Amino acid sequence: VLTMMAHPTEAWRESHFKDVITKVANIELYYKAIQFYLEFKPMLLNDLLLVLSPRMDHTRAVNYFTKMNHLKLVKGYLRSVQNLNNKAINEALNSLLIEEEDYQGLRTSIDAF
Repeated sequence: VLTMMAHPTEAWRESHFKDVITKVANIELYYKAIQFYLEFKPMLLNDLLLVLSPRMDHTRAVNYFTKMNHLKLVKGYLRSVQNLNNKAINEALNSLLIEEEDYQGLRTSIDAF
């Protein structure tokens, strides 16, 4: 994983990377992979997050994306893991819905979670 991130033009292939990253024991590599995707492949970030979500600390991820001001970019991820009913995920998604003035989506989100 580290080699693919260090040499993205020669070594990185999306499907292979996602297969390998899920098998690593060090969860900190997940967050390095997130940073890598933000820098090199931001439009594929939601796909990566969905693969990592079973073992990831969602509160830490939401705090990171909030700090980096990239919550809008990961809205798909937030929607897909909202069923976990995590406070940080719910608040982040609800704030995005308020910002987008999607009051029907906000009502649905609040009622369900």
